[in-house]
Order: sequence, then structure tokens, then C-alpha cells
Amino acid sequence: MSIPTYNLYNFVAQALENRFIIKYFYPWGEKGFKNIIDHTSDNINGKTYKQVFDKIGMYHKTQIKDDVSIPKLICHDQEPLDFDRYSDDELMKEIDQIHHPEYLLKFINKAKSAGFKNLNLRWIGPTYNSAQWVLLHSELNSPEVVKYQNTGLFKCAYWWSHAIIARDWYRFANYDNRLTDKSQPIKANFLVYVRATTGKRKYRKIFLNHLDHIDNVQVGSINKQPVSSTTSAEYIPEDFAQTRCSIVLETVYDQRIHLTEKTLRPIACGHPFMILNGPGALETIRSYGFKTFQPYINEDYDSEQDSEKRMNKVLIEMRRINNSSEKYQKYIWDGCAEIAAYNKKLFFDDKFIWRVKTELRRTVRSV
Repeated sequence: MSIPTYNLYNFVAQALENRFIIKYFYPWGEKGFKNIIDHTSDNINGKTYKQVFDKIGMYHKTQIKDDVSIPKLICHDQEPLDFDRYSDDELMKEIDQIHHPEYLLKFINKAKSAGFKNLNLRWIGPTYNSAQWVLLHSELNSPEVVKYQNTGLFKCAYWWSHAIIARDWYRFANYDNRLTDKSQPIKANFLVYVRATTGKRKYRKIFLNHLDHIDNVQVGSINKQPVSSTTSAEYIPEDFAQTRCSIVLETVYDQRIHLTEKTLRPIACGHPFMILNGPGALETIRSYGFKTFQPYINEDYDSEQDSEKRMNKVLIEMRRINNSSEKYQKYIWDGCAEIAAYNKKLFFDDKFIWRVKTELRRTVRSV
């Protein structure tokens, strides 16, 4: 996906007063070790590995001053953490996938001979002499964070990175009158976007199977727009104007809270929503000043620890609303619309960005 990640990490660098050497994944959404680059340009061509390899060759001769004095920060804030993906064994499987495999192979072998091992994401710069790197991530209640902390190699800090990028992606929703065009017919109560249904997202297939027994659901875009790698960065006004409520199927569905553009898109478009994510996701959203949709929508699902039961509670609530009288449904959707309008206003208020930026500074400072 063509996304100006360099601008995002300029924001991070400046918010943290340019105190860190920053590394991040490019392009947006990639998780391969080969996709980690320095915060210098959105360009991956193999030179990153050669530069680090050259430093390893110098390691016993000299210590580069910057490597000692400047703290390091690696941003794994686009996608959920996956500690095992960067184990030594898994890393070796990427050798044939990079542009210049000889650099990475020599880099790993020489680093190991110098006594480096099991560095996980720190393989990108094993000669950097910081005792611990800051790992900037975007998930809460996460066992993956615990794994990184337990290595003693990383200090983990949370920030809501998707809030910043979503403000950019959906900025025109703040002015788009099509989102509130009352002349458009309502075609369904519920809007469900779904793309990938494998791996960590396989729960979506289970949810879709349950939808076969629920009426009044629009799955995918009303205008049948094809799904592509850029779909997450787009909004289709007809989808939100002609449905009542989004059912957000987040990237992960376990105990973790990982709120992405999938949650922020209905907020930006002034659309009520329910969400399938970790328990406490709605509570987290409220902590930023947003409102959720109790009492119009039963949100007891947010406190349910069991994933299967949590999904079932969402499905039960969808059925309850569908089976309500026309008069009562109007009461529900009118109340939800007022809350959604409040959330949209807050999303586009600079106070929201200030809060996210302040949290970034605070969490990094506290580790």
C-alpha cells in the first residue's frame, strides 16, 4: 500500500524530540524482517544490511560513538506483534526473499561468531550497544509484549499509531456531505467489511458463517467495489449513509486490544459500531474521550473474556435489534446517531491528536 510512512515517523521522531535512532517497517503493513528500514527514506534496496554488516566487521576495532550514545527505537506499531516470527530459525527462512541475501546471511553468521544470538528484532543492528531498545507497539493486554519484555533486550511502549494515520486517510470525511445525505435509502441495519479470513483473521470466516442466519446485513461494499491493498485507506460514503451500524472485525481477535483504522473509519464517518476485538476494547476507546452506544446497544460483550461467547453476544445483539419494532429501532438508531456525531467531531478535533501525542511521549518516557 502506498502510504507516506516517512511522514508518520517524522511525527514520532519530533514528538520524541529526535532523541532516538528510529527503525520501522516499509511499506505499510509489512512484517518481514527484510522490510525494516532506517528512518531516512521510504526505500528498501538491500543497503541497510550491507551497512550493518560493515559495522559488524568493525565491531572489535572501534565503537561508533552514535551507537553508544543514541538510544534506539524500533516501531512495530502497524501490525500486531509476533515474537516467534523473528526467532533465529524463522529469520533464516527469509534469506531467499530479500534483494541481496548474501548481506543478511553474512551479517547473521558473523554476528553469531562475535557472540550475538537470539536478538529477535535487534538483529537489524546487533552492534548497537544500547542495553535495551525501545519497542514501540500498538496493542494492549498482550502476551507478545510480555515475551519481548522478558528477553531483557527491549523496553516496550504503547501508542495508538493508527489514530494518527487514520486522521490522514479519512480527512475528507469531515467535509463529505454524502455521508449524511438523508435522501439515500437505508439498505441494511449492519455493515460488515471483511477481506482476509486466514491466519489470525480466520475468526472472520466463523463470524460470516453465523451471518447466514441473520437478516439486514450488508457484507462488503454496497456498490460492489473490489477489495484491494488500498481498501483500508478508503471510505465509501454510500456504505455508511445507507446502513445503520458497522460491525468492525479487527485484525486480531483474542485477548489483545489492537485498534486499527478498521475501528476509526466508522468513527470518522459518523457511523455507530460494534467491534470484535479483545475484551475491554470499548473501554479503551472511551478512555480517549469517545462515547460508545450503551444503552441503545447492549455492550456487555466488551467485558466477556471468552472469545466465542463474546462473538455470540454481538450476534445476539444484532438479532435483538433486527427483531425490535420499527418504532423501537428508530429510537435505537436516533440515539446512536447522536453519539456517532459526537465521536466524529472529537476525531477531527486537534485535542484528540494532542492526547495521542501526549500518550506517546509519556509511555516512551516511562519505560
